[in-house]
Amino acid sequence: MRATSALTTGAAMVAALLSSGLALGQPASTGDAILDPVDADQGQGVRFTLGAGLGVAPDYEGSDDYEPVPLWNLLAANLYHPKTFVQVLGPRLRSNFLPDDHWRLGLAGQFIRKRSDVENDRVDDLENVDPSVMLGVMGGYDFLADPQQDLVLELEARQDVANDNGFLATVRGVYGSRLAESWRFDASVGSTWASEDYMSSYFGIDAADAARSGLDQYNADEGFKDVSVGGALTYGFFERWSVAVLGSYTRLIGDAADSPVVDDVGNENQFFAGTLVNYRF
Repeated sequence: MRATSALTTGAAMVAALLSSGLALGQPASTGDAILDPVDADQGQGVRFTLGAGLGVAPDYEGSDDYEPVPLWNLLAANLYHPKTFVQVLGPRLRSNFLPDDHWRLGLAGQFIRKRSDVENDRVDDLENVDPSVMLGVMGGYDFLADPQQDLVLELEARQDVANDNGFLATVRGVYGSRLAESWRFDASVGSTWASEDYMSSYFGIDAADAARSGLDQYNADEGFKDVSVGGALTYGFFERWSVAVLGSYTRLIGDAADSPVVDDVGNENQFFAGTLVNYRF
């Protein structure tokens, strides 16, 4: 009964936290940067973390131009088990509702802002791409089941429920470990498969777009679009406070890398860097 009630509460938190993230007008693209969401202080009830900071990210997927972006971390951990959590880190939602030391299952989400008014004039001449609200599920298995470290294999699937911009599926490996009493390191490596609708929206160029922009007409098919690595180093101080430095590198591949918005006027190498200050209570 307690687990069912907590699960309902956790699902409500998912909606509230995601809404809070989307309410901020300029979401940060964190690539595959990740912060450990599991609360190591077991038996202390639900723990909340609020974090805010600043990052630097490409102004569209595949861009060679970078811009400052806000960054936030909203986390509810130890919902009814030390491994249960809901987290919004920048534009991404992750969660786990299974009260199990090894297995994970929860909701996943990602907000991709509207592509318009970008720095590159030729890409700016393309038809705008409406924002995507990607919602779905994530599952995984933690091979260590240790409160101080994780080694997790995750699979995440999400569909745009706002503007039919397609489907994404990501396979990801995550490792995190406490280095010392005040230090923690997290790292991830993953790859994302994109549907034809997604590839067409973000990397395709039809005849009208080609005429407006001067870029070649291009048909982008479904397939794996990137490989990515990310990391974060967190330092805790004053018991409740911490500061985290995050970074990621994403290499666009396949039809995504060959698209004129990337190959001609952008860059297949995508970087993100950011800093967060967090308060836990």
